[in-house]
Order: sequence, then C-alpha cells, then structure tokens
Amino acid sequence: MSIRQLVTGLASLRDFATGPIPHGVTALLLEVMGLCLEVLTKLSLHLRESNDPRAAAAHASVIEKIFRYTVREQIRSLSHLEATAAHLLSGEELTALREHRTDFSRPATLDTGRTAYANASTFSAAWLGIDFFEADRRLNDAHLLIARRFMDGSAITPRFTALATLHAEEQGLDPRRVAQTARSLDKFEPPDTSFEGLPLDPTATHEGQSMQERAVKLLREADRATGAKKLKNLLSDYRKANKEYVQAECGLFYQGNTNGIDSFLLRSQGLQSEQLHSFVGQSDNPRTESGQAARKPAPLAPADLFSSADPAPDWAQDPAAEPTELTEPTELTEPTQPAQESAPAATAPVESPADPPPEASELEVSVAQRRLNALLASLSASKTGVKTVTPQVLVHMQASNLSDLASATAVTAHGVELEPAELRQLLCEAKIIPIVFGGKGQVLDVGRAQRLFPEPIKKAAFARDRGCIVPGCNAPHEMLEYHHCNWWERGGKTCIENCAVLCRHHHALIHRRLLRIQMVGSVPHIVLPEFLDPDQIPRRNSYFYAAA
Repeated sequence: MSIRQLVTGLASLRDFATGPIPHGVTALLLEVMGLCLEVLTKLSLHLRESNDPRAAAAHASVIEKIFRYTVREQIRSLSHLEATAAHLLSGEELTALREHRTDFSRPATLDTGRTAYANASTFSAAWLGIDFFEADRRLNDAHLLIARRFMDGSAITPRFTALATLHAEEQGLDPRRVAQTARSLDKFEPPDTSFEGLPLDPTATHEGQSMQERAVKLLREADRATGAKKLKNLLSDYRKANKEYVQAECGLFYQGNTNGIDSFLLRSQGLQSEQLHSFVGQSDNPRTESGQAARKPAPLAPADLFSSADPAPDWAQDPAAEPTELTEPTELTEPTQPAQESAPAATAPVESPADPPPEASELEVSVAQRRLNALLASLSASKTGVKTVTPQVLVHMQASNLSDLASATAVTAHGVELEPAELRQLLCEAKIIPIVFGGKGQVLDVGRAQRLFPEPIKKAAFARDRGCIVPGCNAPHEMLEYHHCNWWERGGKTCIENCAVLCRHHHALIHRRLLRIQMVGSVPHIVLPEFLDPDQIPRRNSYFYAAA
C-alpha cells in the first residue's frame, strides 16, 4: 500500500469513527472489528521494529489505552450476553457463528425446554474458553458496575452507581481498581436480591459518610499509591469498627523444611511491627556498616560445641591429641570494617553512616538474604566486632493526647498504629521531643542553624513531612535525606523553613532539575515535570498519612 492510499484510508476511518453507524449491518461491523484486530497486530509488529524510544513510549501508551478499554468491555460484553439470553441459542446457531455464516437478517433460534447452558456464566465459560469462576466473576462485576437484572431479564441500575460512573467515564483510571473496590465494598453489604425483584442498594457507612463515596474520592486521588494505601486503610478501619475480621495469631511459626530449606512465618502488630520495619529499613541502607555487612554472603561455619571456658569432659577428649591450651572461641565472620564502639541505644539508636557506600556490583546477595543476614547478626550481637542494627521507634502523636493516655493512639514513622496500652508502655521509657506546628504545618521552634542540618531540625522536618515529600514515594525513614530548598551554595540557610525531606533517589532528581521545590505557606511542595503534570500544580506526598 502506498502512502497516498494509507492517507486516504485513514481519512475514511476517521469519518467512520466520528460519524453515525447505519443499522442492519451487524455482520459488516463484526468483520470490521476483526479487521481492526488484524490491523492492530500488524501495526504493533511494525512499531516494535523501531529503535526510536519515542515510538516505543507512544506505542506503549496506546496499547495501555486499548487494554483498559478491553477490560471495561469484558464485563460489558458479559452483561450483554446476559441481557440477550445468549445461553439459550440453539446448537445450530452457535455452529453457524463459529463458521461465520450467520444470517443476522432473521431472528435468532433459541432452545426451548432443557437448555445446554444454565445461565450466562456457564455459557460464557464454554463460548469464550475461560474458567467458569472467571466468567462468573466478570458477570458479578457487571451486576455491580453495569446493570442488574430482574427475573424477566429487564435491567435496573448497577449496585454501585457512583463507582459505575467512575468505571465508565474515567478513561485514565485502571478499571481493574474500580472493579476490585466494588467487590470489596459488596462484601460489607447483604446479598443482593434483585433477581427476586427486591434490589438492595448499598448502605455501608463509616464515620457518617457513605463507603462508596469515600472510595470514589480515593480512587480519584492524583497519586495512585497514596490513594491505594488510603483505600486499604479505609476498608481495614471499617472491618475493625464492625468486627468483620478474624485476628490472626502473632508470633514466629515454623513452616517445615522443603529441599533442605527451612521456612518460618512471622506475624506481628503494633510496637513489634514498628521495630521490625525499622530493622528492615536500616539493614537495607547501604550507607551503614551493618547494611554493608548484610550485603556480603556470610561464610557458613559450624557452631562452637562448647560456649563456656571449661575444658571438654573426658569422654569428649581425643586420647591421641596433645593437650592444648584453651583459646577464645573464633569469630564466625570477620567484620568488613574495623569494629567501632556503639553508642547506647537510648542516645543513638540509628547507627552512623559508613563512608563510602558500596558499589552496586558489590551487592552479592538478594534483598531477602541481606535482611536475614542482618537478623542473624543481631542474634549474634555478643560476638566481638559484629555490627548490628538497633531498631529505632519514632512515634507521632498530638500533644493533647498526653493528658488522656487511657484512649490516646499514635502512628509510628512506618505508619503502624499503636493502641493505647502499647503507647503508654512505650512512653514510660521514651525520650519525648516536643515539636510545635503552626496552622499551616510550619514548625515554629526547634534547634539551631549550622551548615549541616542538626538532629533537632531533622526530627522536626520528618515530623512535618513524615517521609519523602514527592507524591507516592514510600521510602522508609532510614533511607531519607534532608535537602536545602534554597541550596546552600546559593545562600540558603540551615533552618527548618529551608529543609525538605527527600529519599536518595528524588534528592538526586532535584539536583538534576527534573523535580522542583516550591514553597506554599512556608511548607515545601513538589512540582512534577510537565510531561507528568502539565498543570504544574505544587503537590505534597500524603502517602504516610493514614486518614482516608
């Protein structure tokens, strides 16, 4: 085909896509859809041969739009199958459809009496070649988001009308998230009885507001990760408030041995969870000595048979061996750097950085293995020279709660909610650092200024920002850095008003000028690149704030 023919055909295709479609051409429309699929396959094959990254990015964007359309159309098509009673089609009609010789100008022939397929789900599974449970799930999604049916087949509104509007109109939103949310909310409602003629609309509320409306708001959250976390918290809060969950037992459970590998299951909550989060965050940090040590594969050595200074009993002695002097037990592993004396945990619970950080090529073990290495090193803390992680627990709470600890709750740096009993126990031995905020979130009074941010300013900035301020970033607080909004070399001061919390990755993007900081009410906000945010709206990360 020449370029001229392609341009002419494209103009005709535009007219067809934007103009009305004539009636009575069902077979022609189905043929056009089949040809569209063939054209799409051919075009994708050609575009994948291009070495231009711009073509690759544009192609991926188009494919994602097609995928989201297909996901929406999957449940719409199941609803259409149910509405037209396609499961009643006769065997002759189905054979004709498979062989592309159906005469759409005459009425369809339906089976009477005992039919081959009981309902739309069983027919869809057989006709589309999918699992029955998948077909049934799609049809249930259609009842939640497309339309419900009375016994006579007539349609009524879907169960979740607000989510249905979101599913149909928000083309930039992943429809799978909307469907998953609808299924989750449906579990909080009594079984729908629309088929029996008594449709039940959703009634679940939380804190005086409809669960559906709150879910729609969170699905529209600009940052996907933040919205997903808040939605998860909303569902969890509803289950707790209505006691619709079974509390799993916490502890360390042996799961058995498979091919020489032992498996353990660890469940925790509250303060124990925060300690584990802190432990993992510090072991992942390549700038600490224990983080570096955990990245090295530890050599396996047999454990010492005797841990005391007493000689082995007579029955354990080798009669042919020469008597030898007792020596101190040898280390299982040698420290990667000279051992340093650790400060007391109460004054320095987070270890100081080790300089320089290891190169990527030195990371010889997996993420899971390095965490295990750090855990085992902590269990062996009595061995001289072994650098271990000391978990740090940072808790954010309102000053007003200090006067009513019987019902006070708090949130840790990793987002773990502490119950009143755990909070009271922690406060008995905690060092309380008061930080005062103004009406717009500004920290009014803490610490002093110097070239590098001192600990009081860091703690104040972290209390304000809770983490990296880039929307959606969920880096743990052990991996955070503190940035001069007005750069130091440009005359910026070292004070809380000029401090922003960033993870290492986004800190680098700031200095590469891919991200920009803008102050709004003396609080740092992030302006994303124009290709991500054409409106250039200053934003702040709300991922670490649990409230939905």
